[in-house]
Amino acid sequence: MSASSIYKVRNENLKQPLFIDKDQERLHQLALAAVLARRKIVEMGYINHIRLHYGALMSMVEIVTTLYLHWLKVDPQNPHWQERDRFVLSKGHGAPAIYVALWMRGFFDESHFKGFRRLHSILQGHPDRHKTPGIDCNSGSLGQGFPVSCGMGLAAKMDQSPLRVYCLMSDGECNEGSIWEAAQIASNLEVDKLTVLMDKNKKSSYGLMAGRNDIEPLVDKWKAFNWQVYECDGHDFASISQALYAADQVRGKPALVICNTIKGKGIPYVENYPTKPNILLTEEKYQECLQHLDEVEKELINA
Repeated sequence: MSASSIYKVRNENLKQPLFIDKDQERLHQLALAAVLARRKIVEMGYINHIRLHYGALMSMVEIVTTLYLHWLKVDPQNPHWQERDRFVLSKGHGAPAIYVALWMRGFFDESHFKGFRRLHSILQGHPDRHKTPGIDCNSGSLGQGFPVSCGMGLAAKMDQSPLRVYCLMSDGECNEGSIWEAAQIASNLEVDKLTVLMDKNKKSSYGLMAGRNDIEPLVDKWKAFNWQVYECDGHDFASISQALYAADQVRGKPALVICNTIKGKGIPYVENYPTKPNILLTEEKYQECLQHLDEVEKELINA
């Protein structure tokens, strides 16, 4: 199944909130695309015999699927188009999910997945704007990408550019001091060209966020930094799109969308896996993941 057969993206049809009662066809297409995304992520790790952060990857699938197939104004035929929206993946270990989204949007051929994280591949372990078409910012260390997105948003504001900057960060990154320094600067400079989405799956590499260096109450903290804050269901396309639309209307301050997610969402084996930074799939578990996704896809098709 090719990406183009699932969803045809046109920039003029983007950035509209979706509603269950009137956008059933588009929501159905996005749901099918999310199944495809999860399948390709699992395949990428298994076929290349690489440990991946499947929990962190699966929690962000609906978010990046919404961004690349329904929101971001970009041109796959001209990745450096000056007026394109910018996207920064601050949780850089989530790169495989972005690669799948870029492929679905048409930035490169599916054959590149076979060389993932290999020498000379355009798809490295973390995003690299010098190698991968459609990547706007190198990222890796947590807390690194978000400050860059704040700078991009400030530049867009100073240039009075029509573009908008989007950033996907994790709740675990809020343990980094660089996050709060950049958040303060962005609000003080009224960087209203910036929409940040937080993948709040409530876990970091080795356990629950709660009970350690806890970051709650997140909503109150970001509001105290003078950000406009919204919350949504990070696995519901309508909820995500409505929150994005509201965030994009904000003027005079940056906006944050807290996406409430489940780590490992969509793959029962990963959802129930004891929290670890990465997983190497065995043949048995790989087939188990594919079988589950096949069942989900069949249910969607027959719905």
